[in-house]
Amino acid sequence: MKVRIKFSKQGNLRFVGHLDIMRYFQKANRRAELPIAYSEGYSPHQIMSFAAPLGMGLEGLAEYFDIRLTDEAEGQLSSDEAVRRLNAQMAEGMEILSFLRIPDDTKNCMSTVHAADYRVHFLPDKGAPDPLFQGALPTSETEETAALHWPLLSAGAEQSLSRACASLLQQETIPIVKKGKNGRERELDIRPMIFQLHAEADGLFMRIAQGSEANLKPEFLLNALFQTAEGSIFAAHRNRVVRTELYDADMNTLESYGERIE
Repeated sequence: MKVRIKFSKQGNLRFVGHLDIMRYFQKANRRAELPIAYSEGYSPHQIMSFAAPLGMGLEGLAEYFDIRLTDEAEGQLSSDEAVRRLNAQMAEGMEILSFLRIPDDTKNCMSTVHAADYRVHFLPDKGAPDPLFQGALPTSETEETAALHWPLLSAGAEQSLSRACASLLQQETIPIVKKGKNGRERELDIRPMIFQLHAEADGLFMRIAQGSEANLKPEFLLNALFQTAEGSIFAAHRNRVVRTELYDADMNTLESYGERIE
């Protein structure tokens, strides 16, 4: 039986890398006593497949990985029970959101991902008034880290951000210089990888290419935005980037492939 698990990763866990997250869930699956299937061979390992890795320092509200359960699990483990067991093993900042059965012939989530939604929240310097923001600002590092309150942009700042987005999207090409693993630099046009981009009351929304065919890191888009005349005022501000959803090529969420196990 093939299962897709959705989870969130927030707060200080944004500084934990992808490989450590994989090992974390391998241990959590064992401690939760899930009847997970293992590969065959000299060194058996849990059959798991993660969707697009989340960059260091980024948070995720809709992260996914697939596992395969043993044949004996059929009829023995409900979605609610699996979520309860796994959440009992989660550290602060990590939460299991759903545990859904998917058809056995479904492609793994890594090869399914085509696009992702991100929200970027800009943060003021602590202890100083800032004309870019309105309303109450975070009063402590704890409040900010836990994302309990995202600052709202002032009307003027939101309008500036909207104009920056429009200016960027009007460009036929948006060339950036990307350094490969071998250290060589190459020019890349990211304009075809931007599906949506607009300002919101508490920051910026972007839907961008994600996956094996084309993959745009949000920081590349932010850097391009900051180079516009209207966007330059945001470059000096800290920001928090949150991935809020992952989609296939038809813009179906990865969660939509599954159904609850009763």
